[in-house]
Amino acid sequence: MIVFDLDDCLWSPEMYTLRYPGPTIPVKGKAEGCDEDIVIGMQCPNGPTVKLFNGARSALVELATDPKYKDVIIAAASSSEEPTFSKACLDNIEVLPGKTMRSMFQYTQIGRTGKLSSRKTTHFKELHQDSGVAYNEMLFFDDCNWGDHVGDLENCFGVIGQRTPRGMQLSEFHAGLQKYCKVAKERAANAV
Repeated sequence: MIVFDLDDCLWSPEMYTLRYPGPTIPVKGKAEGCDEDIVIGMQCPNGPTVKLFNGARSALVELATDPKYKDVIIAAASSSEEPTFSKACLDNIEVLPGKTMRSMFQYTQIGRTGKLSSRKTTHFKELHQDSGVAYNEMLFFDDCNWGDHVGDLENCFGVIGQRTPRGMQLSEFHAGLQKYCKVAKERAANAV
């Protein structure tokens, strides 16, 4: 399972900086590798437009188009203070023509109320319970600008993580995949 944080990892700006009613206006435009206009962002009335980082878009396109990822489960773990804003972006921003972010994410844990808190361990407990995927079979990408969620999840559950402090870069996506493969091989060798 590949799990992504949303704010400042996949997209910018962060949801808490947006004013009500949040991102409600789909913005169409050209995206790399697309011949037709797609929804590349969600704009707030009289405000900013939420857009994917270039590296995040490239990583999501890779996940959507490369057959080697066909069985990979994709999820989101976000402590967004405005989960309805995040969900509007997931529902509308397209990765490819007709393929929204929401259609790629099998599981989402967004917010910091109820069972969820600002600490991502709560999100991962829910992801684990909902999906049945073992923690050590999860790879997590997070900007870690508000705290070291990657380190916390590694220490608590053994989740493999990759920090994306300037928004997801494609090189960080590939580095995370390589790290996951390396650690998985080491764990398999130690289990024998």
